[in-house]
Amino acid sequence: MLRPGYNLVTESVAETENELAALEFFRRVAADENVETPVSVTGLDDLLYDAAEDERELILGDLRQTLRKSRSFGPMDAVQFILDGRFVDDLEFRVRIERSGDGVYLDIGQMFVEEPQPMSGTHAVARK
Repeated sequence: MLRPGYNLVTESVAETENELAALEFFRRVAADENVETPVSVTGLDDLLYDAAEDERELILGDLRQTLRKSRSFGPMDAVQFILDGRFVDDLEFRVRIERSGDGVYLDIGQMFVEEPQPMSGTHAVARK
């Protein structure tokens, strides 16, 4: 079940009528366009993985500011980020993804004002 806020999932928890690629989602949010929710967002893990390692923190900071400033959706709306990896919650909330045999840790928790709260081993929620 999706909860209000940003749902980070490694296995989809709800079928949504709307699905957007991460680039399109953030383009619409940055432009304060209406985003129909609930919405599933795919490809965020690929977007970060394909970025230069030394630029990922900057990108996550930019995405955090985009989400924080946006008026695209309200406090009860739900966004489902579907990630191909597994959660690692040690000092920071991260996602470990495997590509070409190499494991990479993405500090996804930096994308939100507050650290995502685990609901299960495959589902965490960050507030808007």
